[in-house]
Amino acid sequence: MKKYYTYIIPLLLIFTIPIKSQEVITGLQQNPKIKSLYVKKSEVESYRKVKALKSNIDLPFIDDFAKSIGYTDDSLWMDDYIFVNQTYAINPVSIGVATLDAIDGTGNIHSNASTSSFGADTLTSNVINLDYPGDNTIFLSFYFQPGGLGDTPETKDSLLLEFLSLDTVWVKKWHAVFNATDSILTQKYFGITDTTTKIASGDTTTDLRAVFQQVILSVDDEKFLHKDFQFRFRNYASLSTSSSIESKASNSDHWHLDFVILDKDRNINDTVINDIVFSEPMGSLLKNYDAIPWSHYNRALAYEMEDSISITYRNLNDNVKNVDREFEIEDLIGATGIYPFTGESGDNIPPFTEETYKRFIDYIFPYDPLTDSALFEIRSFFDLGTNIVEESYRQNDTVRFLQKFYNYYAYDDGTAENGYGLIGEGTERAMVAMKFNTYKEDTLRAVQIFFNSVLNNATQTNTFRLHIWNESAGEPGNIIHTIEGLKPQIEDKLNKFTTFVLDTAIALDGNFYVGWQKNNTSEMLNVGFDVNRINNDKLFYNFTGNWAKSQFEGTIMIRPLFGENLNVSTGTTTPAIETINFNIYPNPASDYLNIELNNLTQNISYTIFDAYGKVYKNEHYKQSPIDVSNLNSGIYFIRFSNSNQNFTTKKFIVVR
Repeated sequence: MKKYYTYIIPLLLIFTIPIKSQEVITGLQQNPKIKSLYVKKSEVESYRKVKALKSNIDLPFIDDFAKSIGYTDDSLWMDDYIFVNQTYAINPVSIGVATLDAIDGTGNIHSNASTSSFGADTLTSNVINLDYPGDNTIFLSFYFQPGGLGDTPETKDSLLLEFLSLDTVWVKKWHAVFNATDSILTQKYFGITDTTTKIASGDTTTDLRAVFQQVILSVDDEKFLHKDFQFRFRNYASLSTSSSIESKASNSDHWHLDFVILDKDRNINDTVINDIVFSEPMGSLLKNYDAIPWSHYNRALAYEMEDSISITYRNLNDNVKNVDREFEIEDLIGATGIYPFTGESGDNIPPFTEETYKRFIDYIFPYDPLTDSALFEIRSFFDLGTNIVEESYRQNDTVRFLQKFYNYYAYDDGTAENGYGLIGEGTERAMVAMKFNTYKEDTLRAVQIFFNSVLNNATQTNTFRLHIWNESAGEPGNIIHTIEGLKPQIEDKLNKFTTFVLDTAIALDGNFYVGWQKNNTSEMLNVGFDVNRINNDKLFYNFTGNWAKSQFEGTIMIRPLFGENLNVSTGTTTPAIETINFNIYPNPASDYLNIELNNLTQNISYTIFDAYGKVYKNEHYKQSPIDVSNLNSGIYFIRFSNSNQNFTTKKFIVVR
């Protein structure tokens, strides 16, 4: 598993004022994931009407943001400004955080954005029933982090929390400000007696931008104890004042939230969460790449396949917990189905500790030379036995990774957290090159580049050259192919790469380099930069004829495409696999399974089968509990599918 490194932050702070000839990383102008979701949401006319009809929520209110990626869970939250993700925070409490920044719910920078402090994102809860007059045991707790792997808030920026009173007035209850220069985090609590606390970097063992702080405060004022209570988080942001040579203002001032809990029968010291969670996403089963061409798999097998799966998880409780670790590999395109296997016997996890477990695997991806692509989902989940915790927490008990084999080599995970480029005087003809190795002699047909959107499309009039180099002494050697006069093209879709087809296909074997050269401009070519995949040892830049390795930990999003026939649709983007999100409960079950479908569509069917592939039910889903009373005790799987042949599978247990 590739580790998710945490020390890019200081580098983001170094180059805010352009100097002669430098490489830079910047924030994003848009969030492609949110833009895509906004387009889909807008196509459903009844979206907000359905939201408005939802009944009040009863306690407990719990969200650790592990349920989905993109928008927040609309059964809990009203707003669509927030980005739920697994890549922007450092060392989150559990997988998934909600990020407040300068980008709105359409995926663009807020229309009121400026270099002065402005109101940016808002995260508002749905209406919650707090009709508990006189109850002084209701507390709200949450974790927050300033900056993380994103942009660090300036002192003039802040994160605040507000409660809705009985007379429909939003009352400020808490806020936080981060002084990045002195590394001091200031929190202020508003109430009967206002209280201010400060934490300096010297008070902790690591940078405060890499730490989640927990907040807990009471909700005992009578003006909040009513049936239509709400709370909301808001952030104030400010755009960068960096030089106009960058021709843009970028996303900024990230705050990350995790594990928001509102419940009664608590007290001010109730800060322990009864849960065992995955704390890091799962990584690729390939040692060097995130994806390789399927036709190269047999040659790459000995060099690329990891011999184990690595998972990282944490015990948030104050006592020892025992957990069994389960694994599955599912063939999403072929017919091999699910390959389940278990970890070693149960592991006792001490309180408040994090563990990394590696499980040897003997699974070999079933290569079929007659197919041009393959896709596998690797999953790990907990079997907690008698340690099953609240149902509200179960979404963080599973991690998954899509292992792609299409027609390209990729180091990146498909999501840009920043932008990379060369900027300033002396970079008018500067070059960038990324090293690749093809395990099989094959024909290079095209190159894909992910371009970030820039303010007012400032750099899209600039042209660049696409170069292919051979290798000389461990760095780019001679240019063996060039395409002149190309322009950055922003693909206004979810994480979509622009494909540049070579005018003449070239045969390659072994090491080669792919990159670009600017054409008479000091502006940067803003290319996607993935900070969760560390490959700067393969990233080179050249200002004056000499190559140097990049100092920024991450990888630029550029991919070479191979094959006898170019399948641009396969190379350009992941096949359209619509995830059917659902939850099942209770689990273990005895008589019935209740189903919660989060994106209900028409013509949903389900299949129940065991680990040997024996099918017990194969029926159309009628939106009612599923009878499992005729099944013997054991482990089973339920798969939901739709008319587009998209499907999702989950495991459940029957006990008698």
